[in-house]
Amino acid sequence: MEPYLPGTAKVASTGADSYRVSMKISVGFLRPTVNTNVQLSEVNELESFVIELSGKSMGAGVKGNAEVVLSALEDSTRIQMTGTVETSGLLKKVPESKIEAAAIGFLESYFASVEKAFARSL
Repeated sequence: MEPYLPGTAKVASTGADSYRVSMKISVGFLRPTVNTNVQLSEVNELESFVIELSGKSMGAGVKGNAEVVLSALEDSTRIQMTGTVETSGLLKKVPESKIEAAAIGFLESYFASVEKAFARSL
């Protein structure tokens, strides 16, 4: 996972299906390094899982969860995510639309990186 995360990120395992992710992010006018705890649960290999995260940096915090469902298509995999995010501190001042755009941009960048790596391996 680490090589495909946007920017400079470090991922460390902290237990079974539990990780500590440290990375620089951009949300509105903020560009902090965020340390986030990530927990995977309800893992049904190749089908679905739940991801929970919480992190803080520079007087701002984020907490959220999402259900991720994977569906096999003819020549690809559909990934459907449904979740919620709560912000605190300075992030409360950032419009929800900018937080949503930042999350979508992050996920698009991550999956594009994974897709390129997969294509190179063929």
